[in-house]
Amino acid sequence: MTTLATYDEIRSIAARLVHEHYPGAVAAIIGGSFATGRQTASSDIDLLLLFDYVEHAWRSTIVAEGRTVELFAHDLATYAYFCRELDAPGGKVPLAMMVVEGENIVASGAHYARLQALAQSIHAAGPPALTAVNLQMRRYEITTLLEDLVDSRHPGEALAVACRLYELLADLHLRAADQWSGGGKHLYRRLHAFDAVVAEQLDAALRLLASDLAAGQQAYVQLVASVLAPVGGPLLHGHSLPAPAHWRSEVE
Repeated sequence: MTTLATYDEIRSIAARLVHEHYPGAVAAIIGGSFATGRQTASSDIDLLLLFDYVEHAWRSTIVAEGRTVELFAHDLATYAYFCRELDAPGGKVPLAMMVVEGENIVASGAHYARLQALAQSIHAAGPPALTAVNLQMRRYEITTLLEDLVDSRHPGEALAVACRLYELLADLHLRAADQWSGGGKHLYRRLHAFDAVVAEQLDAALRLLASDLAAGQQAYVQLVASVLAPVGGPLLHGHSLPAPAHWRSEVE
């Protein structure tokens, strides 16, 4: 059974791993739960490895001294690409957060200084603004899901819809305020840090739905109205989404 390790113990495991298997790393940053003090007994070690140059970025999962380690290997150019081109457009920058929140466990140098400056600038810039089309799609999906939830008489179906609504409402509340979002537990953490009231209301509504369908449905009605009001309210009538003209296949 895995025990709850101290940060110093985890740091030592990571340092030995880097020394023995990745001596060419110019920086090695422990991020994730251990970096923020939220670790549990089974928490993975998230470890970002920076090299002077890699042919391609890579990610792998290994076990070191009984601990699961998630490795993310980059050089500055691949790191910048992943953060700016792949992560940021979706409103989430987990790699940047690893550097902003984490600790470098090898001797710091010019490469780490540049990495740190890059991550901090990406984080400080905030996510790209939601386009009018993207915002309309979000409002429409939330509105239709709420209709499904309110009409549902099957607790299992209602809970499945409510889980999706939780993610959409939390993400929209963050993005509409130009805040970075997150996935899974990080979505809740970012929402709670930004607006603890809405985070607690969403949590309470989901829990209530599981125990009292009617009361949970009403809680979601109020939450959807509150989150959508600043961005234009519910959307059904008039919503249109044309497909690109080139979306065609030859028919035999």
